Amino acid sequence: MEQRPSETGAPDAAAEQNDGKIVFARESLQNDGSMSAPAEAPPTTVVVAVVVTDATAVARTVEAIGRQVYAAASVVVVGGDRLGRKAADDLGLDWVSNRSSLIATLDPTISYIWFIDSGAIPRPDALAALVDEGERVHAGIAGSKLLSLADRSRLLSVGVATDVFDTPYTGLDEGEIDAGQYDVVRDVAAVDSASMLIRRDLARGLGGLDPLLPPGAAAIDLCQRARVRGGRVVIVPSSEVAVSATDRSGWREDAGAIRAMLKVYSLVTLLWAVPLRFVVGLFSGIANLFLGRLTLVDWLRAWAWNLAHLPSTITGRWEARRHRAAGDAELFRYQARGSATLRAVGELTGERLRDRLPGEDQLSLIELGRELRQPAIVVGAVGLVFVLAATRRLWDGLPSVGFSLPLPESAADMLGSYAGGWNPAGMGSVEPLHPFFAVAGVVQRVLFDNPNLAAGGLFAAAFLSGVWGTTRLLRTWNIDAAPGLLAGLTLMAGPAAQAIGAGTGVETLLAVGVLPWAVRIPLSRFPVRWMGRIGKVAAAGWVSGLLGLLAPPLLVAPLVVLVVHALIAPRQLSGWRSVAVGALGAGLAVPLLFPWLGAVDLDQFLGEGTAFWEPGWILVVAFTAALVATVVAAPSRLAQIAGLGGVVTGLGAVAARSFDWGLGRDVHHAGLALVALGSAMVVGAAYETITQIDLVSGWRRAVAGLGVLGAAAMTVTVVVVVLPGRGGLPGDTLEQAVSFTGVAFEDAAESRILLVGPAEALPGESRMLRGTSFRVISAPEPRLWEARLPEEGPADLALAADLDDLIDGEISRAGEQLATYGIRWVIFLGESPLDAVFAGQLDLVPLQGLRTITFVSEAEFPFRAVSDRGDVWAHDGIRYVGGGSGSVFVAESANSRWGTGWQQQAWGSRVEAAPIIEFEPIESRRNEALGAAGLFAALVIVSWIGRRRR
Repeated sequence: MEQRPSETGAPDAAAEQNDGKIVFARESLQNDGSMSAPAEAPPTTVVVAVVVTDATAVARTVEAIGRQVYAAASVVVVGGDRLGRKAADDLGLDWVSNRSSLIATLDPTISYIWFIDSGAIPRPDALAALVDEGERVHAGIAGSKLLSLADRSRLLSVGVATDVFDTPYTGLDEGEIDAGQYDVVRDVAAVDSASMLIRRDLARGLGGLDPLLPPGAAAIDLCQRARVRGGRVVIVPSSEVAVSATDRSGWREDAGAIRAMLKVYSLVTLLWAVPLRFVVGLFSGIANLFLGRLTLVDWLRAWAWNLAHLPSTITGRWEARRHRAAGDAELFRYQARGSATLRAVGELTGERLRDRLPGEDQLSLIELGRELRQPAIVVGAVGLVFVLAATRRLWDGLPSVGFSLPLPESAADMLGSYAGGWNPAGMGSVEPLHPFFAVAGVVQRVLFDNPNLAAGGLFAAAFLSGVWGTTRLLRTWNIDAAPGLLAGLTLMAGPAAQAIGAGTGVETLLAVGVLPWAVRIPLSRFPVRWMGRIGKVAAAGWVSGLLGLLAPPLLVAPLVVLVVHALIAPRQLSGWRSVAVGALGAGLAVPLLFPWLGAVDLDQFLGEGTAFWEPGWILVVAFTAALVATVVAAPSRLAQIAGLGGVVTGLGAVAARSFDWGLGRDVHHAGLALVALGSAMVVGAAYETITQIDLVSGWRRAVAGLGVLGAAAMTVTVVVVVLPGRGGLPGDTLEQAVSFTGVAFEDAAESRILLVGPAEALPGESRMLRGTSFRVISAPEPRLWEARLPEEGPADLALAADLDDLIDGEISRAGEQLATYGIRWVIFLGESPLDAVFAGQLDLVPLQGLRTITFVSEAEFPFRAVSDRGDVWAHDGIRYVGGGSGSVFVAESANSRWGTGWQQQAWGSRVEAAPIIEFEPIESRRNEALGAAGLFAALVIVSWIGRRRR
């Protein structure tokens, strides 16, 4: 029976000696010191489980438990085999072999179990603090602040953070003193198993700690499984426990972290997290070899252990995810950014360097200088500097201009919306998102769900891939690294790439970085072994698929280049064999575009937007000079490459000027990508020609010099991209016009903004209204998935009709009418004849001091989701979050998947109130997306195996 703490703070239960055994009294002390009659059991009862880590220290811990203000119903010794049983018998306590057996046999009246390691010494109020604070915040698991047993002022743990690979990270400095700096109850990724309070029903549902895992990994695994079941995990610093410092490193802990990942993460997360953890561990093991630490063997043992225990891991995964109530995002909220393993390697490297610098000079500056002068090192360094300089400002996010908008806040929302979820553009639709968001969502998920980090990472990776890929492509034709580097710069930041950037073709700019690889892989040497050939086709498939996901019209571009190459070099059998590999790769890539490909109207997609390329005459002259001079003066192999580049550029230019044929913006940008690749080929061949001293002499050399001047004129234009540092994208224009909404209105995110003005001034696509363009965006700032407008739905048509009535003078209170669509502001981006119409409305107030003409609605509820009782649901990505009762009107185009009790109301949806109102995904599209992800992973694996067996 458990007793409440006494009001005087004296112990509720006394531990008294009886023949050497500790007996827990059932009475409580009165204020006068006398013993009372047995008290009635309160509703909260705790069983203390002393986990045997040191059998000789069990008695010391049990004695400390006896001094607890909050008395336990009973104390049980757990584990320790024969020595643990003997320690329990000596103390007159029950003994069980493991924690799972204890949990299974506990009486249902028990509320909590307090697991505490033997040797730990809790303060008298440690248990009371755990119970009180845990119940106050409704926690499923609560952990104690751990102090050093040798020095009670030294902190050992105040909760455990992990990285995405479940590697623990305490966040404490070595020898950090407890000054109350962490004394606040807060959610953590995990608590240390040395002192852990867990609800009995939760422990029973989870099956307890995994007996195969060591203490650190077992605690992380248990806490993660609790979180996905909906339980809170908190640290209670007022509960102080002194423990001996223990080493929670080693291969068993690493193996346990891998097992914990495999048990709780979704399949989509595991597809990137497991390979990335494998690579991080391999890199760490190799780096540690040079730091005097043999961890590579431990890395192998950890993975081998998991392979041996994979069947039980699969069983544990089924149990852990069977009744899950939360997704991976709930786990990511409490994880540290970056890799704890790599952080440790970096810290150790810094320590070793600091140790070396004052001593002998073991690094020869002469040898170092020789290495740094190697062409590959110089070219790589220049390329890296270029990439960092050209993309430096994108690490703060994409600029808000045209079709460039910041990435959505949540990677999970991006992936969910792409895989059969809700398209939030305009007034919403079930039309699938552009497949670019499948790539962006995965990258953002890998980069810790940080949209700014994902934007910078995507562009830096694309620029680096483009420069490197061009160098490798030109090496196929024996063009050296330095000309290849200059050609790569031209590809990613030359005139054609600048034109794509000026048109804010974010997706195509990224795809340009993949394009040379999609051509290079089929052109590379054909393997002798069949496994190598299969791997080569698989590599062509996933690279082409990545290219198509970023920019679907570019899926056929590599095949076009390969066919032209085979025609220009007809005597080379490898040319047509490369065409076959490219065609097979493109065929394998097609399924990767589902579910987008299965739902999109290709005619409409290829015809959307207006674009027409008009290159400057100086650049045309420079390119023509480089092309003609190289074809005339270069050796035949270089002349063929220049000719190939010229034909590819010509075909791309035709596509970039195809507006008269009914083709739109995406085809235009795909044509510019071909122009960029063709120009890079010509530039690389022109620079290589001038280096061929033995083959190019006399008048040929003079002509080749003119070609180099033309190539240089194209290459020097990369300065236009490098100086602003935005990867070729224009500067931000929209944020200045709309950001005030988030500053002046705390609930801005729950509303929309109506933008009116010239089409070129509005973000993304727009619709026409009496000769003026307009569109609806989310406040306080739209995200990239809103750039492309879906086909008009019921809400879009109703809004257009209301705006027509407004212009015709049939509406005098536009604010009230627009509020039903969740529109609070009307902003004019440029001149429009409609500003006077809105100025005459009774409930639209003009805002002064802004750069643009802006009106704000005086309507009572200009929100996107409002209940019939006036409760407002907050807009969160692709869902609405709130509280209240009754029914909720959701200002999105009507669709029966929007919630329980759905009814169409006018053009919108009315559903029953719920804490979260969200669109139920279309299952067939979700399955197609998972299938595409699985195929992509399979192609990557097969290509890697094939490469190893060539």
